Amino acid sequence: MGIVKLYHRVLVLGTLLLVGFHHFCYAQKDTLRLSNEDILVGEIKYLDKGVLYVKTVYSNSDIEVKWKEVSEINTAHLYLVTLQSGERLKAKLETISNDSLKLSVFDPSQRTRNNIDLDTEDQALVHKEMVVQLNEINESFASKLNGEISLGFNLARSNKLRQYSFRSNLNYSGDRWGGGLSFNAIRSIQESTKPIERYDGTAYVLFYLPRDFFLVGMINLLSNTQQLIDLRVNTVVGAGFYLIHTNHSYWNIQAGINNNDENFAGDLPSNSTREAIFGTDFSIFDAGKFNFSGALNGYKSFSEKGRYRADGRLDTTYKFIDDFFLKIGLAVNYDSKPTVGATDFDYVLQSTLGWKF
Repeated sequence: MGIVKLYHRVLVLGTLLLVGFHHFCYAQKDTLRLSNEDILVGEIKYLDKGVLYVKTVYSNSDIEVKWKEVSEINTAHLYLVTLQSGERLKAKLETISNDSLKLSVFDPSQRTRNNIDLDTEDQALVHKEMVVQLNEINESFASKLNGEISLGFNLARSNKLRQYSFRSNLNYSGDRWGGGLSFNAIRSIQESTKPIERYDGTAYVLFYLPRDFFLVGMINLLSNTQQLIDLRVNTVVGAGFYLIHTNHSYWNIQAGINNNDENFAGDLPSNSTREAIFGTDFSIFDAGKFNFSGALNGYKSFSEKGRYRADGRLDTTYKFIDDFFLKIGLAVNYDSKPTVGATDFDYVLQSTLGWKF
């Protein structure tokens, strides 16, 4: 009988603990009030490109809410807050009222005190549109990653044409640095002709500086049968500045030094040169279901007089359901002094179906 009573007490205690834990977790939930007066309860994960991602118990995937539609927010979590000025602070979001957001800044640096108007309690009032990004501080490394994968395929009876396209990228955003990886490929096979192939990959890291300046390091790989490039390796170091950095769009410019190593097809001699690089990068991500992005880089050789190169891309993405999208992208390459037998200009137009994660 004693064992039965003990078991009963343990069961009651366990039930009470579970119920209490449930209510505790519920109390820790974040609350959003939208402009149409709807109320959403869940856990705010992050804000990126004008969209607030909220985890809820009634959905397997995060719910996406446009930042401009949020009229009030209540949360006890600590976030990394990025402002349009480039300032990055650890802060709690106290409230939003009349498009104003109260930030309670955690352990502000002297630089933060100089750039942000803080009161005696280390609180600051900023306009909601000044907030570019939010990232929950206690999130794991993996939760700060985002990316996408997309595939394309064309098939024709004529000459037994088969064409494959693959695009991918993976990005990380932290409080002091960010980075990313990307890989794109296109392969076209036809009867009685050699395969046409183009592969490119990029790895980069950004180190954030005050007032929206940044340092950049990048390695870019390119293989292109049209220009007889077996492998081109560009190694770039430089610095840049955001001209526009909002939760609707961004636009930056950058400059630096590039080391260009090239190996060509067949018995063509390899080449190595130092170059100056000037570039720009932009993205517009608040155009309904469409996103637009692009980049353009120009290179001037120090060791080969009169040699100029350029590469660019332009992408249009249409999000049609949940995290699935259709992407159309144009990539171009130009070289004023290509290797013997190669063309000076090449372009690729890709259409792919993909998934964002």
